Amino acid sequence: MQNSETNSANSANVTENTPKASNTPTRAKPSRKIDAEVLAQMATAVARMLTESEAARLCGIEPAHWFQWKSRHKRAQKFAALLEECRGARIHGLIARIEKSADGVDTKQPDFRAALALLKFTDQRRFGDSEAASQPQVGIVVLDDGMARRMAEIYARPVQQLATGAGQVVPAGTGYEDAGGKD
Repeated sequence: MQNSETNSANSANVTENTPKASNTPTRAKPSRKIDAEVLAQMATAVARMLTESEAARLCGIEPAHWFQWKSRHKRAQKFAALLEECRGARIHGLIARIEKSADGVDTKQPDFRAALALLKFTDQRRFGDSEAASQPQVGIVVLDDGMARRMAEIYARPVQQLATGAGQVVPAGTGYEDAGGKD
C-alpha cells in the first residue's frame, strides 16, 4: 500500500517539473548584459537619488560587474554625461509640473505653494527660508570636573548674588574672587 503523504504533489520528496531536475547544484545566474536599455534604466534610477549599487541591483546587475564595466574604455565619463542629461530632464519635468500646478492647469484650482516653490527656486536669497531661523542653534560645552562644579554652584545661587556690580563683594566660591567682581 502506498503512503499517500509521501507520493502526493505537495510532498518534499517530489522533484520539480523541470527537464533537468537532478541533484547537481545549479550554476550562479549570469549577470545581465549591459546594453543601451540597462544604461537608460541605470541613469534614470540614479537620477532619482538611488546609489549606483542600488540601481545596479534593481536592474539585475551585480554592482561589481557594473563598476568594472564602467571603468573600461572611458565609459565612466560617458555615463556621467548621460546621468547629467537624465537629471536635467528630471528637473525640467518637475519644474514643469510645479508651473502647471501654480497656474491651475489640469487641477481644480491653482496651488499657491507651487508658486512659492518657484519663487524659492528663482531667488533663494530673497524668498528662501533663512537658514538661521529654520535650524536651531545648538552648542556643546565640554567642562572639566572642577569647572563643572563651579558652574553648578553659580547657577544654583539666586540671581541677586550673581549680579554684583563694581565695588561690591563677590560671593565666596564662585571662582571670581581674585577678579574683584569683574568677569
